Amino acid sequence: MLTDNSIRQFTDHIASQGHAMAGATIAASAAAACSLGEACLHINVPLVAGAADSALAERLAGQLAGIRSRLLALTDEDGAAITAFAALRAAGKTLEGQDRLCRMPVEMARLSIEAACLLQEFRPLIDLARDDLEMAITLLVGTQRAAALLLDSNLRLWPEPDLLAKYEPQLATLWAETGRVQPVDRIRPERVRP
Repeated sequence: MLTDNSIRQFTDHIASQGHAMAGATIAASAAAACSLGEACLHINVPLVAGAADSALAERLAGQLAGIRSRLLALTDEDGAAITAFAALRAAGKTLEGQDRLCRMPVEMARLSIEAACLLQEFRPLIDLARDDLEMAITLLVGTQRAAALLLDSNLRLWPEPDLLAKYEPQLATLWAETGRVQPVDRIRPERVRP
């Protein structure tokens, strides 16, 4: 299991492979961003004004923990996917293996955008670690986009009519969902970009 490794072992493993492990990298990055967002929520629970806002923070943190857990499972699943794909191809089930490798980035993208939306919901209530919350949101928007690119890449590599019919509409939805989140451009809005 990739996620049983230290971060150093994990990154060394990815760097040393004979194939690019984009999916596992994306899922692990999204899980780390969820962790940062969870920390921001937990830091602010004692600071929010009322019981309802405190309950909201706890609920959102619980949802983020669930998303993080699923992203870690996807990290491991994607880590084993190339071996599984080779076995399916050898058994004459190439399309089944391709479908699996298209399904995972869809789920990664959806989980990333869902997590970013949860953090965005808490944005008006945050007091401490406000900048860190924005960084977590930006990281999640990035992993959503990276997962959509991975799906787009898979569809370029495997332009099978069944795959295109199933995943092209999902890809269009993933691109459209990016608009649900409004990451900040700058932490210091009074500064202009160079």
